[in-house]
Amino acid sequence: MNLNNLFMVVRMFLNKDFRILIFKIQKIYRQDPNFSSINTLRYMLTMIKGEKIVKFGDKYVLTSFLPPIPSEAFYQLALATPDDQDIYTQQMHATRSAPLSFFLALTNKCNYNCKHCSAKGRHAGNELTTKQWKEVIEGIQNIGTAVIGLTGGEPLLKDDLEEIISSIDERSSSILYTNGKGFTYERAKSLKDAGLFAVGISLDTHIKEKFNEFRNNKDAFDNSIEALKNARDAGLYTMLQAYFTKDDVTKENLKQLLMIGKELKVHEMRILEPITSGRLFDPKKHEAVIFDKITRQKMIDFQLKYNNRRLTYPKLTTFAYFESDEKFGCGAGTQHSYITPSGELLPCDFIPLSFGNVLKEDVGKLWLEMNKIIGKPKSGCFANKINKELQLYNNRVFPLERSISENICKKHQATTFPKFFSVWQGKRGRRND
Repeated sequence: MNLNNLFMVVRMFLNKDFRILIFKIQKIYRQDPNFSSINTLRYMLTMIKGEKIVKFGDKYVLTSFLPPIPSEAFYQLALATPDDQDIYTQQMHATRSAPLSFFLALTNKCNYNCKHCSAKGRHAGNELTTKQWKEVIEGIQNIGTAVIGLTGGEPLLKDDLEEIISSIDERSSSILYTNGKGFTYERAKSLKDAGLFAVGISLDTHIKEKFNEFRNNKDAFDNSIEALKNARDAGLYTMLQAYFTKDDVTKENLKQLLMIGKELKVHEMRILEPITSGRLFDPKKHEAVIFDKITRQKMIDFQLKYNNRRLTYPKLTTFAYFESDEKFGCGAGTQHSYITPSGELLPCDFIPLSFGNVLKEDVGKLWLEMNKIIGKPKSGCFANKINKELQLYNNRVFPLERSISENICKKHQATTFPKFFSVWQGKRGRRND
């Protein structure tokens, strides 16, 4: 454990609310005959390995993929299982009543035309009304969802965004994902007052002209810089989100962007990687930008280096590390899920496989059915793996209907767990499926 995390862990245990929360969770876990204090400690160390714990107000962010702690949302995360008995056992086997996070695509509308857009090529359908989104939110909170991400299209184009956010109660932490256009200080403060916890704002490179060209907007760079400032000033947990292609993964690019984040005093920088979805759906046409094994390892090494030794920089988070076998694996359909603007339930943002519409059937029922078919968290990005096979269905409308979705997912069930879950179960080996 690095010195920053050691110091933060001490501060956390000095926090009365943190101690109360941990005691409540442990009291429930200890009722399970499989409870192990040693395995619990090991999985907690695995959880924070490679991370930089950030203090934000009276809370702590272990990883932005989890709700802050202490919070009611973290409590919900710890207890969200289908059965009230043996909750500890269910959790360590990734058996949940709801995903850790649900991303809601509030609209298809967008004021940019980005070259990597993952939403292109899908059937739009009628968008949910404000009332319907609020009912969906109530449903996914009732089944135990701890993090609700609001995305699009561009969610800032929703006039009812504040109303939707205000319907999310303390059982879930909320995150807005935006390109930053129109994210004024007044709008940022309004969203904060409505209950928004965090915001992720796109800024892919320190080179202004390159970013503007990639986003097809001459003001994109300035919009993002201004939005990041406004988010920080409004008191939101602020993330700079960068999309890196294979060629972008260099020490210089990373350092320059981290310097911008440092100057703007953002809390975190997230690095996303290309996924064969939307405009990048055909992997043969976009092979040059997709990460290979070497590139992904470079990204992981960057995260470990900067979080462990460069403590004056923002927290660095990479999907390459978070979804690796050394951490949580790919949680599509198990730890994470997605609802389209028209209400279709998908395993994740990038997998155009529908398991039903939440306007027609109960979201909790649909999710459990999907989760059973998906199985365990997977090794590597499921979207990058599955979307190669989906080329066979390129003459159909995406997302694909449920019967096809089920057949595809059944063929790709994992047989072993990523390290986080294996350690929790008392195992030391790594998966190899």
